[in-house]
Amino acid sequence: MTTAGSTRIAVSSVPENHTIITPQEEEKKKKKVIRQAIGVIVIDTNTNKILMLSNPKKEDGALRLPRGDCLTDPAPEHPEKAAMRILLEKAGVSVNYMTRRIGTYTEANKKGKITAHHWMFEVHNPTLLDTWPESDRERVWVNITEALAATEDRRMSHLALNNSSLVLK
Repeated sequence: MTTAGSTRIAVSSVPENHTIITPQEEEKKKKKVIRQAIGVIVIDTNTNKILMLSNPKKEDGALRLPRGDCLTDPAPEHPEKAAMRILLEKAGVSVNYMTRRIGTYTEANKKGKITAHHWMFEVHNPTLLDTWPESDRERVWVNITEALAATEDRRMSHLALNNSSLVLK
């Protein structure tokens, strides 16, 4: 202890090779939850067309498959339930079940650590609603060639389209 006037100051010695970890650094080191992403290919089997959505954030006419993430709070959402919710909220599509699961694709960072699982589903001939929460997005029906071209920069969507029933025919 060191005395400075009438105030006592405690001085602790920290070895030079010892690192002090702040609470913020410790929080970062905690295991991150692996993201559970959802994508859905909506197919009209009468026309063999795929439903895609305009991107409201971009004015370049970019089209995307309906997609989103599983909810985690208060409890983790099942991927198929999440797919039905995402279709309703983002595309105004009502379904009772998914026709099939195309696959689950894994995404990893440069170090090889898994960062996300992409659950991809397919649904046929759903009910289209007139109003829905994100109705600022335009619904566009395209053929498989146009859908593949629109998703060239979206690896997981592109993989799923290549494994969809329209390509496997």
